[in-house]
Amino acid sequence: MSRAAKSTPLAILAPAAALVLVGALAFAGCTPSPEENQRPTSAADARTEVRALFESYVDALNRSDTTGVLEAYAPDSQATLAGRGSFLRGRDALTRTMGENLLNMGQNTYDIDTLDVIPIERAHALALVVYTVEPSDQDIPDFHITATYVLQKSRAKWQIVHAHMCPAREL
Repeated sequence: MSRAAKSTPLAILAPAAALVLVGALAFAGCTPSPEENQRPTSAADARTEVRALFESYVDALNRSDTTGVLEAYAPDSQATLAGRGSFLRGRDALTRTMGENLLNMGQNTYDIDTLDVIPIERAHALALVVYTVEPSDQDIPDFHITATYVLQKSRAKWQIVHAHMCPAREL
């Protein structure tokens, strides 16, 4: 047998083996983590799930349920709330203030006027909300609050990781 005939099978097998090896190595590093292995959230699903989050949040506000309100916030969230001559920042400030009866019975009533949800990649979303607030004091007219939220989905649950709310400038 000639030398060319002996090397032909190796010449054909070597590139094929190399291709299989490269493919196996490429896929070995692409195994999704358990969180990445979740079904990707579609934009419609994200909007529906975020709407449910805010409906629960407003229900908790209207029931004076401090625990329910705080459940909407991620443990490491940063919130900025404008209120009565001061700004509250961070979940600790919210917890402290709510512990001082921020959510009293007979308080203001909240309704969602508009809610726009903009999905950001797989597990984040931006929510733009306008609330109508009906004050418990009948001498004060209804007013609006605008809010911008950054949300993160973790373990199939959306939570607020950053929030900014302030009274709307009435037109």
